[in-house]
Amino acid sequence: MATTRTEPEPDSAPDRSVSAAERTMTILNAFLSHEKPLSLPELEASTGLFKSVILRYMITLVRENMVRKNQDGTYQLGIKVVQLAAVYEHSVDHLGIIKPSLERLVAASGETASFYVREGDTRVCLFRHNSPHSLRVSLRQGDTSPFDETSTGQVLQHAERSPRIEGSYIRQTSGLVDPLTTSISVPVFGVREALVGALTLSGPIGRFEPSDERVRSLLVDEAAQLSCAFGSSRHYAQHGAEQGAAPHRAN
Repeated sequence: MATTRTEPEPDSAPDRSVSAAERTMTILNAFLSHEKPLSLPELEASTGLFKSVILRYMITLVRENMVRKNQDGTYQLGIKVVQLAAVYEHSVDHLGIIKPSLERLVAASGETASFYVREGDTRVCLFRHNSPHSLRVSLRQGDTSPFDETSTGQVLQHAERSPRIEGSYIRQTSGLVDPLTTSISVPVFGVREALVGALTLSGPIGRFEPSDERVRSLLVDEAAQLSCAFGSSRHYAQHGAEQGAAPHRAN
């Protein structure tokens, strides 16, 4: 005999399937804030769910390889999560994500915005949006340069090992390649917190002031959004504190 499914009435109890999905995500999200396997009591403390509830959900999560149960009774993320991360990483539309950030930065600052990636011992301008001013730093997409100690070079060479300097994600340099230009760069992270690239604002000394807190805040906000879009969950979690950090200069 066929069964019929009725929709819940307005203002009725929440849909059980929605509650189940939310609990599943609560359990999985608990692993994001811990870089080690978690015991059942630790999961209970982290999620606010009863152990009996967690155990019920773990049956499915372990079966689907989303979570692995270790011999000592602890749990950790399973191989399916790694597979999903790899699929996400390869399906990300870099241009579609990065281009709007560059456009917003140029519109707000009036200076040239660019996104660089590392290729061996060189830095490559993957995307750029030039300043509307006639006097500007002009970059071409695809430009390749050897590593140097510009703000972009510092990020690409050092940010994966040392994301912050004196509490700040920001690198700032002046006059290193061109004595008339200055730049400010921040790292963008992705899946497994790997460095994706460097987001940079650059302009002529005298007009562009990278120590301006508004400019610094704009750049960090965009880097935080890009990092989230590329799969980072740890970096920039508290990026609001960045605005008060002292600039790091290398002249």
